[in-house]
Amino acid sequence: MKTLFLCGAGNSEGVRLALNINREGRRWERIVLLDDDPAKHGQNLLGVEIAGSFDELAKVDPATSEVASLVARTTKGRVAARQRILGFGVPFASLVSPDVDCLGATLPGDVMVYQNATIGPEVSIGEGSVVFMGGVVGHESRLGPGCVVASNAVINARVVMEQGVYLGPNATVIYEIQIGEWATIGAGSAVIHDVPAGTTVIGVPGEVLATGGSSVPMDDSAIPVAREAPSNTVEAELEEAIAGVWARVLRVPKVDAWENFFDAGGTSLLALQARQQIEQTTMLELSNTDIFRFPTVRALARHLSAQKGAAGRAEGAGLERGRARRQAMARRRRATVH
Repeated sequence: MKTLFLCGAGNSEGVRLALNINREGRRWERIVLLDDDPAKHGQNLLGVEIAGSFDELAKVDPATSEVASLVARTTKGRVAARQRILGFGVPFASLVSPDVDCLGATLPGDVMVYQNATIGPEVSIGEGSVVFMGGVVGHESRLGPGCVVASNAVINARVVMEQGVYLGPNATVIYEIQIGEWATIGAGSAVIHDVPAGTTVIGVPGEVLATGGSSVPMDDSAIPVAREAPSNTVEAELEEAIAGVWARVLRVPKVDAWENFFDAGGTSLLALQARQQIEQTTMLELSNTDIFRFPTVRALARHLSAQKGAAGRAEGAGLERGRARRQAMARRRRATVH
């Protein structure tokens, strides 16, 4: 009997998937968790021990061991973790929930399909890809290597997703769509047109943002030319508020004013969470795409400062128009009296 090493202790659903598979067919004598966070070592998740870092794979016998990666927050992170694991020479295990009908589908030795997913006939899924709970992959669809289909996302028939595509929770892709490599489909978005490589789609219907894989904003004006100080007090206050929100959402101690939200670990789902918190904190309205267009604290603060200034000017103009109307009415009343 073999040992299954699960890499990544931040995903209890993945642990449960492995336990359920083993309960059904007794594929492994034991299951062990590995994680690079030393604070987690010695703990357990659903009764499975966190025995050490990924480097523990260097000590195991590949003939009696298998490995699966539970890293899936971003496709780039998942692919990077897979490349690291490959270096240890331990074969990957395919983890497919026993309740999923995969008849007629082509699945490689390294793929994960969670419970309650639907995999249509003549579907092909690339190595290192994962379909989470409730995900649907329609018939004759093709998923490249390293793709992630998040919970309850729906891919209709004959869709082609190239390498490293991330399809967010509850997103929908209509039939016969082609999505280029490393594209990101935001949570709850609806894709009705082909998606170019390296872009982000968000909204219903989906709006394509030329973000270069959520790393480059839509236009150059989103990035300050130099790392100058905030231009006014309002901008400085907005920077402080935005940086605080991003640090909380990303679970990091601090976010630099010029650090890209997505390079720091942000995802489309976290961007939506950040948007809600920024609106609550600043009392300013953001669109679904603002964080994608202005992905640094400095750029977003500058955008919101300009928005606030425009709103103030519009309010002032409205007050001035009202004052002018009142004065004109007073003059007419005086003329009538005389």
